[in-house]
Amino acid sequence: MPAYKNNLEVLIKQDSKQGIGLIDHEQTETFNQWKFRGGLISIYEENSVYYESNNPQANKKYLLKVTKQINQYEIMLHVIQPTFIVVKDIKSANGSQYPIIANSIIRLGRVEYRVIEERNKEMQITYAETRNQDQLQQNDTNKVYQCRFCFMEGIQSKDQLFLTNICRCVGNSQAVHLDCMRYWVDSNITREETQFGLSLKWNKSHECSICKESLPVRVQYENEYFDLFTLERPELQYILIENVNKEKNVYGEIYLIHALLQDNIKLGRGLQCDIKAQDITVSRHHATIKLSKDNYFVIEDNRSKFGTLVSINQICQIDCVACSLQIGKLLINLIQSDYILKGAPSTQHKLTQLPQISKQLEEDEPQMDDDSFQLENK
Repeated sequence: MPAYKNNLEVLIKQDSKQGIGLIDHEQTETFNQWKFRGGLISIYEENSVYYESNNPQANKKYLLKVTKQINQYEIMLHVIQPTFIVVKDIKSANGSQYPIIANSIIRLGRVEYRVIEERNKEMQITYAETRNQDQLQQNDTNKVYQCRFCFMEGIQSKDQLFLTNICRCVGNSQAVHLDCMRYWVDSNITREETQFGLSLKWNKSHECSICKESLPVRVQYENEYFDLFTLERPELQYILIENVNKEKNVYGEIYLIHALLQDNIKLGRGLQCDIKAQDITVSRHHATIKLSKDNYFVIEDNRSKFGTLVSINQICQIDCVACSLQIGKLLINLIQSDYILKGAPSTQHKLTQLPQISKQLEEDEPQMDDDSFQLENK
């Protein structure tokens, strides 16, 4: 029988020279490296110095805990900041790529994009979660509203939807018809057909003309989603990406990317890019979006300085032997090394990540015969 030695290496790096959320992957300071061969160990932080201990350390910040089980590692993160996976550090049979789905945050330097809608290859549509202020009031069905644009009155219903709490306006200026708002928003949008689908760009700031509060791109009412702009969806697999960056002169951008791609989609600040980000922290050709062999939209890094990051916000699985997590200015490398004796077959390693903080990992798959990571944010 072939024999395996399995070893998990954890390497912690920190970049104190860059701004918040930025790590120069080529010039980071490297701290101690831990190798786990079994049992349980915890890593603590005190003044940017890291300690490993089997006993609770009351005076040190609890960073992560690693447990070696029979055929898997369990890694529990104890952080309050959002966690991102570094795409360029993924080592898998499919290369360095990562799936992007509804609610994913894609970070290129200081620029962020959010996948607000996805239709998968089974033609099922998934929407990103809306904020509380983007959910329309439903409690008083008999209340009469008056649209501040057309002055027509009515009660709240799906046939005559009033936007009531999308800004700070109160009183008679609070409500506006969805159709009236769409008409006004559409007048401020430039639409352009592209080789990957369609792009919508706001010509001026997407905000309330009275209170100057930023407006959402969609609202939720009775578990349904309604855009504040007009957009016909194709009968194809697609994703809808919003630029959420607050950079000067970027008023708003929406990109519809469908499955009939003529070529891979380039992201960066160069003129040759299909989706351009005007920020110095973004490389000229920073990343690429494409369809994988399994017909999923994935993103690849193109040797960028600050890396391509994707938020961990759902249970996702990729076959890999290594990956990196970025938490603020910390970079945590996870590497599983197999020293295989002569004649032993190669193995695949499954990384299961749970992205939402303060949630427990629910095992819904049978136990695997190979070594696998299970990542849990808590």
